[in-house]
Amino acid sequence: MTSTRPDRHERHARRAGAPETAEQRVARRAARREELLDAAVAVIRRQGPTTSMEQVATEAGITKPILYRHFGHRDGLTHAVAERFMAEIRRDLRAALAQDAPPRVLLEQTIDTYLEFVEREPQVYRFLMEGPGGGSETVALLSSFMRQIGQEVALVLGEQLRAVGADSGAAEPWAYGLVGMVHLAGDWWLERQPMPRARLVEYLATLVWSGLARVDSVTPVTPVTPETPGTPATPGTEHDEQEESNR
Repeated sequence: MTSTRPDRHERHARRAGAPETAEQRVARRAARREELLDAAVAVIRRQGPTTSMEQVATEAGITKPILYRHFGHRDGLTHAVAERFMAEIRRDLRAALAQDAPPRVLLEQTIDTYLEFVEREPQVYRFLMEGPGGGSETVALLSSFMRQIGQEVALVLGEQLRAVGADSGAAEPWAYGLVGMVHLAGDWWLERQPMPRARLVEYLATLVWSGLARVDSVTPVTPVTPETPGTPATPGTEHDEQEESNR
């Protein structure tokens, strides 16, 4: 169990010392919140999406009211856990996307960064994706999580498209499509574990790359519009229509 309760001597020293300033109080509460969050993550790594507030409080060596005081409610705790790991994923994604590497390698590293988190933190991933309680705040949080990843990928993909003189307008839909594909493939892979992570990365990268490799050959599609009144008929059309009416 991860106890975060300050010991008796520390509490006595705090009472006997000089009064806390407002800044010190804010800093102490922030540090305390991080300690409680550490305890929550420890439980989540064992229990996954079934983690309860009571289990977290027990792990931290406190009562549930104290836990609620710091996080407000269950969705508040979920939000705090998500913020911590979203920041970690964003940092790793930015590092992967910022590499000076060939586009195919860049694509593989980006996919692998997300799947590496799924493999390294399977219970945390399940906790975030399955969302304890399934409330509206949790659903909104998960949507925000995926959108932020999509935005990170779209920024770099747009730069890559502009660098080769292609239409960067495709960056956002492609980025969100890529994130959705990798996310669902990650869910499937985590549940079944049918192959090593490297093989899954290769499969997904090959699928995406087969499309991206044809960017330069894509030409705008000219919309087909019906002929307007008075438009000259296509040669032979009138003759064909006359033959059809005579049958």
